[in-house]
Amino acid sequence: MKKALKITGIVIGVLLLILIVVPIALRGKIDQIVKKEAASMLDARLDFDRLGISLIRHFPHASLDLKGLTLVGTEPFAEDTLVSAGRISVVVNLMSLFGDSGFEVTRLVLSRPSVTALKLADGRVNWNIVKESGGETPADTAVSEPSSFKLSMKDVRIDGGKIVFVDDSSKTAFSTDRLDLRLSGNMAADRSGLNLTMVTRNLRFMTGNTAWVRDAEVETEINLDADFENGKYTLQKNRVRLNAIELGLDGWVALDGDAVDMDLKLNTSEVRFKDILSLIPAFYMKDFEDLTASGDLTFAASAAGRYEGDCLPKIDAVLAVEKGAFKYASLPLGVDDIRLNASVFNPGGSADRTELRISDFSARVGQTNNLLLSLSVTTPVSDPAFDGKVTGAFDLGVVKDVYPLGDSVSLGGRITAGIEMAGRMSDVEKKRYEKLRGEGNVALQNMVFRTPELPEVKVAEAVASVTPAAMKLARLDVTVGRSDLVAQGELSNYLPYVLRGEMLAGRLSVSSDLLDLNQLLGNSASETPEEGAVPADTAALSAFEVPKNLDLALNTSFKKILFQKMTITDLTGDVTVKDGTAKLGRLNMNALGGSIRTSGSYSTAQNPKSPELTLDVNVDKASFSRTFEELDMVKKFVPVFEKTGGNYSMTLDMTARMDEHMEPVLNSVAARGVLESSDIHVQNIKAFDRLAAVLKDDRLKKIEAKDVKISFTIADGRIETSPFDLKLGNVGLNLSGSTGLDQTIDYVASVALPSGTAGGYLNKVNVNIGGTFSSPEISLGVKEMAQDAVKQALGGALGKLTGGKSAVSTEGAADQAEKLRADAKAAGDELIEAAKQQGDKLVEQAKNPLAKIAAKKSAEALVKAAEQQARKLSEEAEARIAGTGAAE
Repeated sequence: MKKALKITGIVIGVLLLILIVVPIALRGKIDQIVKKEAASMLDARLDFDRLGISLIRHFPHASLDLKGLTLVGTEPFAEDTLVSAGRISVVVNLMSLFGDSGFEVTRLVLSRPSVTALKLADGRVNWNIVKESGGETPADTAVSEPSSFKLSMKDVRIDGGKIVFVDDSSKTAFSTDRLDLRLSGNMAADRSGLNLTMVTRNLRFMTGNTAWVRDAEVETEINLDADFENGKYTLQKNRVRLNAIELGLDGWVALDGDAVDMDLKLNTSEVRFKDILSLIPAFYMKDFEDLTASGDLTFAASAAGRYEGDCLPKIDAVLAVEKGAFKYASLPLGVDDIRLNASVFNPGGSADRTELRISDFSARVGQTNNLLLSLSVTTPVSDPAFDGKVTGAFDLGVVKDVYPLGDSVSLGGRITAGIEMAGRMSDVEKKRYEKLRGEGNVALQNMVFRTPELPEVKVAEAVASVTPAAMKLARLDVTVGRSDLVAQGELSNYLPYVLRGEMLAGRLSVSSDLLDLNQLLGNSASETPEEGAVPADTAALSAFEVPKNLDLALNTSFKKILFQKMTITDLTGDVTVKDGTAKLGRLNMNALGGSIRTSGSYSTAQNPKSPELTLDVNVDKASFSRTFEELDMVKKFVPVFEKTGGNYSMTLDMTARMDEHMEPVLNSVAARGVLESSDIHVQNIKAFDRLAAVLKDDRLKKIEAKDVKISFTIADGRIETSPFDLKLGNVGLNLSGSTGLDQTIDYVASVALPSGTAGGYLNKVNVNIGGTFSSPEISLGVKEMAQDAVKQALGGALGKLTGGKSAVSTEGAADQAEKLRADAKAAGDELIEAAKQQGDKLVEQAKNPLAKIAAKKSAEALVKAAEQQARKLSEEAEARIAGTGAAE
């Protein structure tokens, strides 16, 4: 008995050891097989963070876990991820791992998968990633290796999925997120019953600029009779919910290669009028349970036939409402007399055969508010033919009585409209307006809209007349927050703009007494600044995107504009907007205490979050101090403006990139220009204070200059100035160098000193100014100072020292040779001693550090010069001795 227990324990231990060791041994094999299969089958990059294998979790099956999966296509989709998943769990028949017949997959779980399908305008798609066979011959096919995967699925789950489909060729987009799905059944059998449950949220569907479904919720419970062998799936008991609409779906679907045959019909017997209202997000997302509705409803939809390529099955959908009404229980009024007859029909075949008709839609609120609308659209793909009409009058103040806007939202005003339009889109695009029928008027008066999230909007008057050719704006008088705007003009090509998002063209005249861009761009709600006060800084500014489908010419006249800390007055000029770029032409304004003329551009065509800016600016008599206070870029590049008094004029040619908060990216700034001033006052600059301290001259602390002209460039984060002259008291200064956006400075100053500043031995000083504006570092050009000082000192002192010592006695006798040598040496020694004494006097007489430096260098130079002169005396004596000897 003990022996049997021992053997049993050993066997169990060995099995556990195998279950632990085998996954480690197989992990590399599975990893290689997965990537090998993907590389052989797919024209895409498959990658994953980690592959895990377990033989215990689903024993006797093996489980594989892929984490961080990504599948990325090739050009032109190399930057788009087709498929990604946080985790994929696959359950595989354990024995199939050791055979050659392939892996049997029985269960699949996908956690947070995401699928993004893209179709370009030229028809290319990002999901066409399966490699072509390459035209293999039958013999080649017979010997090719079989796939290592064999599907024997019984359970599929998706948690937190996301699907995105964008078709640029048809301007169609579909998306959904938070998709949860479970599919169960024997998918390895020839025929099986399948059970599908699915919930998806935030479902959206758009064509062109029209959102047909937005933020909808879909729930499905479907039982299928799946005939896998023949590819036919028959719907049995099922339920589909779209927001509040409960539907049944009857019929079947059959797969035939790339084609799909179908006969489907919606069972809508339980649908109510209130359920239809749930398709409108404004109703479904706002107190929907508090809404009561009534009316006679007809809703039916079916699809029968074959869907293959661009060929559609027969589609027939009808929605009709009679005597409809709805009302929120908490509000005093409701909407009644709702009538609707709408249909979508396609007899089968091309999508261009689709017909959309809203033959009658009307509604009434109270006794004086009504709306009538009709619309039909045919041949929507090739050349849409349209016929529409809308008339009505509505008091916007009554909206709060029929819809729960909330206590914080206020709306008022009255809108009236009467528009009829009929024709073909091709006639609109080719401007054959004589073939179109239509005219109308729209007017909005005394509108007020208040909400805490936005500045208050008031429209005193907006009147426009409409023809097929253009929309003429007779007058628009609007106030947004503190800003007011009056405009008039004409807009053309507005129908393609509204229906297809094409180019809108026009000319407008725009004027304003106050345009507060800080509030409009940053949603600021600060108080109106006092007259003459600098507006507060606004950190919440956002880059404004210039639409690419606008072609507008604006003539502007603005009395006052607030932008960041700037106050601009009397701005006039032209602005053109086209292809995502706003161009400024001949703008004149008063700003920074002077007048400015400018042209340039602001463009978001390349990157809406990083606008590109070009400016050609001419500034006349602007204030240094106001420029520093109002322009942050000046604070970073030219902090000396803070301590500068006076006015300046400037020409500037600049390019730069802005960030998403409308601040310039300083490293991107490139500019060149010239700054001129007839009168500059600068003081309390630490660099000049330090210079004055080093040179012991307080006159250097204050700059007062006339007729200054400074050429400069900006590149790579530094502003470079060409040499220019300044006057500090009676001291002249020539300055050149650069300032960095990190506040570092690197300047060379040549200071011309008045006589007597350095004991008469120094005319100028070269000074290196480094460090930063707040902590400057001053170093003197000592070598140059010494050279200058020596020239001055030697000019007078050396002549005095050598005055009578340049001749040697010429008595000519040979016995006088030794006497000549002695006299020459004595004269040289006397000369050197006198030089030393004179040098000591120079140093003693120096009164400041700069004079001390110059005196010491001069003294050293005097001694060296005396030594050279002494050697010359000795050489001259020897030459005479040699000459006398030769004569004898």
